[in-house]
Amino acid sequence: MISKEFHASRRMRYAELLQDNSMGFVFSGKEKSDKGDQVYPFTPYANFYYLTGFTQHEAILMITKMGGKVSETLFIDHPDERSKRWLGIFYTAESVQEETGIENVQYLEKFEGSIPLFKGPDRIEHVYVDLASWGVPFYQSPAQEFAARIQKSYPAIHMHNTFHNLALMRQVKSAEEIALHRRACEITEEGVKNMLRHIKPDMYEYEAEAYFDFSLKMNNAKHAFDTIAASEINACSMHYSANDRKMADGDMILFDLGAEWKYYASDVSRTYPVNGHFTEQQKALYNVVLKGLDAAIEATKPGQPKNELELLSKKVMAEELMKLGMIEKPEDIMKYYFHGSGHYIGLYTHDVGDDNAVLEEDMVFTLEPGLYFDDLKIGIRIEDTLVVTKDGCEVLSGNIPKTVEDIEAFMQMN
Repeated sequence: MISKEFHASRRMRYAELLQDNSMGFVFSGKEKSDKGDQVYPFTPYANFYYLTGFTQHEAILMITKMGGKVSETLFIDHPDERSKRWLGIFYTAESVQEETGIENVQYLEKFEGSIPLFKGPDRIEHVYVDLASWGVPFYQSPAQEFAARIQKSYPAIHMHNTFHNLALMRQVKSAEEIALHRRACEITEEGVKNMLRHIKPDMYEYEAEAYFDFSLKMNNAKHAFDTIAASEINACSMHYSANDRKMADGDMILFDLGAEWKYYASDVSRTYPVNGHFTEQQKALYNVVLKGLDAAIEATKPGQPKNELELLSKKVMAEELMKLGMIEKPEDIMKYYFHGSGHYIGLYTHDVGDDNAVLEEDMVFTLEPGLYFDDLKIGIRIEDTLVVTKDGCEVLSGNIPKTVEDIEAFMQMN
């Protein structure tokens, strides 16, 4: 996990967002029910984890700023004896205080009685709540319910949403965060290579996927997202998820996958020949996409507008398709190009941030150009996770076979 000093530094930056005579609240979220008496595995709301490092549900961070003085309180639930006996989950205010470094840890029953606004409304002028969205029909998150209650009961209070501010804060990573991304990419590399050692015609897509799953489990890592293992025409669907087709000799298979390590994600796409050899047509089309990716990677450096990288990939791929006689003019690439070619990555696979930003050192994001040829039953996407360095970038997933020569050599060696 990241150090408690990291989370403390983020709380300091959060406190700087607050005006004087104000309170800020960030909620960890609730468990969601699955089938019967089961619940889905709980993941804390990303901004809450970013500020606290605490991973349990039903927790609330409150930061107050009054007379220029900042105070922090973390409210936590009571793990009961049943949780301890059946789930092995038990913590106390004292243990959480030690774990997070937050000096004032209270139990939830003291939450409302500790809120300055409820004790002296005239002292509080601003309330800040982190809201990822303003709601969906028939459901409100705990943060949304709380914000609505404050607004209804105290209409004169100035309400603020800190979601966008924290999104911009998370855009640039610390050395600790980058180390976790790097480890996630190393585990992903191990999983992809494990698949390549075993993949062959007449396997099902899910059989190839299983070798990736095995590598993640062996490293005690999680999936950053559900794996796409899409062969032949399936690769022309952007988010194909069935992974149940039997692969034939001569097919290509597109993988979009990634490991998550200590809450930080990797995201990699590769497209491989099932039998270990590209046909001439497959090779030509694959290299079109690879040249688009390489051009964007080459241009990645501080000062580069992030959104221009997609345009660069598209321009290069269009030029290559014209050389192959597949399109007549650059705009015709849209017959084969259907999605953006990159996104921030962090606590979410598709992480928050400003896509119109100028790149800065220590930003982490992906580049993923792709072309999809329905008539040929070929879909090709190549994606890397990378971090911006002082004068360029480091491709964190760069050791996963990517060139035609490296792919064929690796698959034949194994």
